[in-house]
Amino acid sequence: MRIMYDAVTARNILKKDRRPALVAGYIDRIKLAPWSAADWDMFPDALKVRIVKKASTNDGHVLDVEPGDATPAEAPGWARMRRKSGFAHPVIYCNRSTWPKVKAAFANQGVEPPLYWIATATGKAEIPAGAIAAQYLLDVAPGIDVSVVADYWPGVDSPASLTTEPEVELMERITVTPPNAGQNTVRLNLSGSAGAAIVVRPRINRDGVSKPMWVGNIFAWGSDKTGVGHNPKTDPNYDDRLTSHRRFALPGAVWADLEYSAAEAFEIDVVG
Repeated sequence: MRIMYDAVTARNILKKDRRPALVAGYIDRIKLAPWSAADWDMFPDALKVRIVKKASTNDGHVLDVEPGDATPAEAPGWARMRRKSGFAHPVIYCNRSTWPKVKAAFANQGVEPPLYWIATATGKAEIPAGAIAAQYLLDVAPGIDVSVVADYWPGVDSPASLTTEPEVELMERITVTPPNAGQNTVRLNLSGSAGAAIVVRPRINRDGVSKPMWVGNIFAWGSDKTGVGHNPKTDPNYDDRLTSHRRFALPGAVWADLEYSAAEAFEIDVVG
């Protein structure tokens, strides 16, 4: 997961993080001025998430649904409009208490559900099931909010970020169908090269979210029968819960046994 900052005044973000991974700002006006080109240019290396306040604005990644901006009833029309214009992954921002009203509006109007960025304000960097991002800290510095974001955000990240790491070759993509939802093991054959790795990919549904799965130890061996395992569970900081793709480097490995628990099928890229 990644951290994203949003602010009414773009320059305030620089006081918190001079090289953020993601920034979000407004591109239309209700009361406050939108970000200027110079504001966006402050963050040349960041992914940029564009928010609109008005449901009539046919632009942006995200519609802001909160008092004074768009209403839950207006959200489906905006999502439909954005899809017709060619943007396939519209996002609705709202707080947790408003979320059921927004979902109901999409259901009542017969519009395909969007992605969701939910304001939780819990202080915990956790994304609720069914959301792509969560705004978990409010006003941590002058006018700055902080969100945690999935490793892949459809419509914001380029499709290339779903492929392998730079300068490695995809050797094989396999589909793993779990025999059960308990702990299982799958054996993988690798290249033995210095760039050998696997990328584990939970399946992302049409709403841009996936059911969590878990990856335990990965026991890997080289051609000389020497263990080269990447055993992540020996790291006390390892989070074995996956909700988006994760790469595990296995330099020199020719085969590996991966421990996992998953309720539905997922993919593994073998790269080298």
